[in-house]
Amino acid sequence: MTTPSPDSSTNSDNKSELVQELYAQIQVAVKEMNFQQAEILRERLIQTDSMALKEIIGSAELIEQEKAAGMDSEHLAIWNSLYSTLSQGEKICLFYSMKKIELPPKKIILSHGSYNTKLFFIDKGKVTIIFPRKGKNTVLAQLGRGSLLGEYSFTSITLCSATAVTHTDVTLYCLESKATESWHEEFPGLYSKIIDFCTKHGSLEDIDLWKSLEKRNKPRHAVSAPLKGHLLDKDGKKTETYFSGELTDISLEGCAFEIKLSKKATARALLARHLALHFAFDIEGKTVEFDLTGKIVKVSFFMHNDYCIHINFSKAIKKSLLDRVLKKD
Repeated sequence: MTTPSPDSSTNSDNKSELVQELYAQIQVAVKEMNFQQAEILRERLIQTDSMALKEIIGSAELIEQEKAAGMDSEHLAIWNSLYSTLSQGEKICLFYSMKKIELPPKKIILSHGSYNTKLFFIDKGKVTIIFPRKGKNTVLAQLGRGSLLGEYSFTSITLCSATAVTHTDVTLYCLESKATESWHEEFPGLYSKIIDFCTKHGSLEDIDLWKSLEKRNKPRHAVSAPLKGHLLDKDGKKTETYFSGELTDISLEGCAFEIKLSKKATARALLARHLALHFAFDIEGKTVEFDLTGKIVKVSFFMHNDYCIHINFSKAIKKSLLDRVLKKD
């Protein structure tokens, strides 16, 4: 039988003391609702002694219990139709991935045509949805307690379809798209449940109707032609990054073209960027060329890395020129 050396005994005692010290610090952090610090301390506990199972398991249970107890019960009741579809772990993960925000009246939450990666859950107050049309603001709807906001741009790669302004004092919970990136390992099904909830309980059908207001006076026409688009920098100058695609439709104020992209993240990064576009048509034996600039307002995914890029031109093209392209003259 081997007798432990004084050094090994001392090291063991020191490790035990450090484990107990870390466990006590976790208890304090949890009591103060500082769950991020509690998780950091627990990782240190595991690294210090991976065999301290009592403290490792106990600290995990303590953190989860206090997280569950600390959730906003009124918020959970308002959104019971969502939380009732989630496991206890998913509920805790979702709730603590969000930020509670309180806003005064006349505060813009979303702006028409702007980039958005946030999903809002309205708990209290009224939010007015406004659509700018022909230089005037048209009130489309008023959202309140239990309404989602921002789901259109959160669930798809597109710019905001309308402007949202607080009408009264408003309390809401905000989920950043970036916050969902860490869900995949521990809660792989949570993100899809959120998207499914947005589809079933959001205002996506109404938003499609609002979007049609933009298109009513700007009919799109199916066309086909090779297209090249150079990304522009902040100063409006061409960069070395360009895309080659196929033009699919055109209107007086925009167009769409199909391209292949290897990653969805690349597609999302293109949103709201400006492009210098070049395409041409052969009309009655003559080549009619287009050199235009425009802003990417939507990116649609098809399959097999195929995407459709939707562009709003910086300056509308002349109707007479479009008529020539469509052979209407």
